[in-house]
Order: sequence, then structure tokens, then C-alpha cells
Amino acid sequence: MATASARRIAAAFALLVAAAACTGEAPPESNVEGDVKLYAMDCGSIDVADMSVFSDDGTFDGQSIRLANPCFLVRHPKGNLLWDTGHPDELADTPDGTTFDVWHYALKTKLVDQLALLDLKPSDIDYLSLSHLHPDHSGNANLFAGSTFIINAFERQYMFSEEGRTAFGESYSSLEQATTILFEEEHDVFGDGTIVMKSMPGHTPGSSVLLVRLENSGSVLLTGDLYTHAKARELQTVPTFNLDKPTILESRRRFEALAATENARVVIQHSLAAFEALPTFPAFLD
Repeated sequence: MATASARRIAAAFALLVAAAACTGEAPPESNVEGDVKLYAMDCGSIDVADMSVFSDDGTFDGQSIRLANPCFLVRHPKGNLLWDTGHPDELADTPDGTTFDVWHYALKTKLVDQLALLDLKPSDIDYLSLSHLHPDHSGNANLFAGSTFIINAFERQYMFSEEGRTAFGESYSSLEQATTILFEEEHDVFGDGTIVMKSMPGHTPGSSVLLVRLENSGSVLLTGDLYTHAKARELQTVPTFNLDKPTILESRRRFEALAATENARVVIQHSLAAFEALPTFPAFLD
């Protein structure tokens, strides 16, 4: 039997398909030493039996896919940043996952247990950021209400609108009162150019991507849901559940220009191949 949390994921995704200035001071510096490190954690999987909603022109009708659902931890000498929080940890208590319509969601290892491998607790996360509000990216957000929340201003407005609250709010409701840093175009998290959030709207009103500049691995771009899988980038298909097609196409144009300028490794977050090509946690890129 599915847990209440698992049912919440299914209900939120159903609504997603159907739907087709609060600032604060930065927290004190952490005790992390050394170079910037990027960790990719397995925060669940999504199996899609029919990808019809992944394109508004029928490209993927009848096809199936397995998607990754990672979370990313950045360790910087000035603090720890968590980018996206994956499926809610309660889903791991349902070993077979849960299915709703064509969607199957599963989680093997809880995010808090993965952080514990680095001797970290939710209270050790200085900064939390979400690429966007959807529950596969915000499932554990309430665990980090004590962190400084960094979010695009338009995304926060959508998160706490009546529509956002009704469809997805249970995942992140505790963040409404969190210490918050808002940005519109971009935000340099540590002020040194190594970790920069960039606004790339269209999937949602304030969707963002994360640019991570590493000493040895070069630049890495985490896409959020700007692209949902590799073929979407190759074919420039747009899912029916994007809120604004012209806007996301313009965001993609700017993203590709940024990727070229940075000579960046592009990590399409839901791409299983892209996730499996990253170092297996607790290994990291630096």
C-alpha cells in the first residue's frame, strides 16, 4: 500500500500534467575546508510508461523512459548548498514505490541518510535552493527550513500563490517563513563566481539552473527541468506541462549560449545516463 507521501507525489504530478521580497542575512561561514566539491545524490527514480506529455507535437507518444531524480550538494569553504531535494524521504518506506497512471516513483535511500555519510545533518546545510517548485525537486524541502532559502523571486511568488500552494505546497510549506534571498536574473551564492544561479523561466515562472565552476572539472551546468531528458535537448521538444513555451525556448537559447561560453558539462538532471556518468556518491567532482 502506498504511503501518504507517495500518494501526495502522484496527486501533485497529476495536477502538473492537467495544469499544463523576503530577504535575510547570509548564515555564518561553515567549517568546510579546501576546494569546491559537487556531489550528486540519488534522490529517486521516475518510470514513465507513456511519454505523450513530454512533447506537445506527439514526438514521444507511446514511448517509455526511466528518469533519474538527483539532488546535488555543493561544499564550498564558505558553506554547504543543497540544490533540489528529490522525492520525499517517506517514499523509501514503500520499497516498491508507487504508481499513478503512467508514472511510477521510487526511492531507495533517504536524503538524510545520504547526507549522514558525510557526517551532515539538515541543520548543517547553510543554503537551500530549488530549481523549481515541483514535488520531485522539492520533496524534502521542509527538512531544511532552518537553511537560508535562495530562490528566484517569481518562483517564490508562484510557490506561495493559491495555485502553487494547492498543487504542490505540502512539499515546501515550511519555507515560507525561512530566511530567504531572492533574485531575478542571477545570484552568486558565495560572491566568488564559483556557484551562480541563473534564471531560465518557462517550465515554471521562475525556474533556474545552477552553474558550478570547479577547479579540476571545469564548469558544470545543472538544468533543473529546462530539459527533462536528453532527446528533449536534441530535438527541442517541449512538454505539455510547461507553463510558457515561447519563454522556455528563449531560456534554452540563452542556456546553450552560456554552455558554449563556459565550455560546460551539461547535466540534464532527469537524464539517467547523465546521472550515472557522474561520480557515485559519496565521490564527487572538484
